[in-house]
Amino acid sequence: MDNWYLPITILPGIGLLILSTSNQLIALSNEISDRLKLDSCDDEISNRKLRQLKLLNKGLVGLYIGAGAMVTSGIISGIQNFYSFSNTFGVIIMLIGVISIFISLGYLITYSLRAVKIRQEQFKKSTY
Repeated sequence: MDNWYLPITILPGIGLLILSTSNQLIALSNEISDRLKLDSCDDEISNRKLRQLKLLNKGLVGLYIGAGAMVTSGIISGIQNFYSFSNTFGVIIMLIGVISIFISLGYLITYSLRAVKIRQEQFKKSTY
């Protein structure tokens, strides 16, 4: 791969996704912790929020794998300029990173869609 820097240029975007996902994970974890301290908390909503936390965690792990794969791909492709070996290894690792990020985005989209539904149900139950 002649453009060894290509996978590394994607890292700032992945870093922003990791940062925002980490912030959401911390906020949701704190919210679940506060709900569990209440005597009148709804167990169904708390369980759904725990499943949401699991989705965020899976998304975050996938983003970490993707970032690691991008860095590894860039390093391998950069070393390839000094040593002669097949460039397909760097490309394969980069594709693994891209697929991992794509799957993580699927988890994050699912999280977002479900979060709105949970908030709506939570609001409906609090108004009664």
